[in-house]
Amino acid sequence: MQRQFGFLGGMLLWTMVACQSSAIFQASRHEQAFRERYVDYPFYTAILLHPYRYNAEYLVDLTGTVAERESETVRAPVVVPVGTHIRVTGLEGRYVLARITGYTPLFRFFIHTQGGTIEDVAKELTMVLAKDPPLLSARPEIRPFIEQQEVTQGMTRREVPMSWGLPDRVNEIPGSSGTIEEWIYFQTGMHLFLHNGLVTNWQQY
Repeated sequence: MQRQFGFLGGMLLWTMVACQSSAIFQASRHEQAFRERYVDYPFYTAILLHPYRYNAEYLVDLTGTVAERESETVRAPVVVPVGTHIRVTGLEGRYVLARITGYTPLFRFFIHTQGGTIEDVAKELTMVLAKDPPLLSARPEIRPFIEQQEVTQGMTRREVPMSWGLPDRVNEIPGSSGTIEEWIYFQTGMHLFLHNGLVTNWQQY
């Protein structure tokens, strides 16, 4: 039954994504610039990745489309730690394709860009790709938590995804003392709260 559900989830993702535009870039020169800058160059995963099943492959959704339309879509039984070696292999439709060391299936990164320029795509990819080991950018006192895939009070908006990955949904609540953000992770039921970009507390529902 689990296998059948995973297959149906993969088909659902294929159907949803197939309805999107079939190209990322608005001009061939932007695509060429992308290939020259990214394809076959070594990178590190900038955050923890918990991909969706995509038939026999994995899908990392940077658009929020999958979580927004179907919160029960099956995630793959795999977690890729921050700092894992990754190599971009090419493009296909709205996907950036990549291989990650230690994982056989192909990874597809589903991206959305309004302008269709290399600058837009590069900005999105900075969420998941790093040229240098990403732990070096985290504060020394925070690194042990990231290595254990844990969060702690005072973590920044950039440090949290290194431990838990990107949230499925973000709710923003403006207030007199600043903005409160609620990050929701469907798979674990965790709700993480940040005040002015720093973690204050979290709770599982």
